[in-house]
Amino acid sequence: MKTTDKTGKVVAVFPVDDESEIMIITQQGKLIRLEAGHIRKTGRSAQGVRLIKTDASDMVTSASLVQAAAEDEVEE
Repeated sequence: MKTTDKTGKVVAVFPVDDESEIMIITQQGKLIRLEAGHIRKTGRSAQGVRLIKTDASDMVTSASLVQAAAEDEVEE
C-alpha cells in the first residue's frame, strides 16, 4: 500500500470477508463500526479507502476485527 503525508500511516491490516465487522477508534474517542462488505474495493496501486474522517488534532489509534455474535445470542 502506498502511504504519503496525505494518506498517513497504516494503523491495521487484517483479512476479512463480506460479513466481517470492523471497529475503528480515534484518540478523541470517536468510534465507528462497519461491515467489511460495505467497503469499496481498490486496485493494487491505490492509496486506500477513507473509513473515518478525523479533525486535524485527532488520529486513529485502533482498528480491529469484531467477532459477530451467534444468532442464538442475538435473539435472547
